[in-house]
Amino acid sequence: MSDEAEPDDRQSRLVQRRARVEYLAFIAQIVSAIAIVISLVFVGIQLRDGNTVTIRNESNATMEQWSAFRASIYADKDTAAMFRAGMDATAPLDPADQMRFLYVMREHAWATFQIWDRTNRRLVPSANFEGGAAPDFLKVICTPGGALAWAEILSELPPAFVADMDRIAETYSVAQKVSCVPQDE
Repeated sequence: MSDEAEPDDRQSRLVQRRARVEYLAFIAQIVSAIAIVISLVFVGIQLRDGNTVTIRNESNATMEQWSAFRASIYADKDTAAMFRAGMDATAPLDPADQMRFLYVMREHAWATFQIWDRTNRRLVPSANFEGGAAPDFLKVICTPGGALAWAEILSELPPAFVADMDRIAETYSVAQKVSCVPQDE
């Protein structure tokens, strides 16, 4: 009888060991799954932080570009006077100043486009365009000379940007009581 009890005990111990090993394997799977979830949360946090840094860098780059553009006007009194005369259109500019004015207008348009593009790609907040760059550009193109220059250069710009500027100009022109299109003389 003792010989028969020994194999049963042995069998029972093997079954218990197997059950313990299966139980430990199940616990290991649960711990692994929890570790994976924790690591995914950590990766998500890192991605969010990286996106925040990228957006901040885009905003800084935009500000740097705008600062350079504005400095090109206010740092040189002759350029500022030419730009003002071009916007007023009270006296025709000589050919050299007319060319300079159109190039400054192109720079302003392309700088405004860059912010529009960054806004559409969600790299900068929409307020950078809607509340900043667009109204600044409208203050220029909704002048007699600015409207003429805008009419001349708008075909060089992406149509979607021009459409957005025209949409915003409608509201702006009514609110400011100005015309953003060239006046027939």
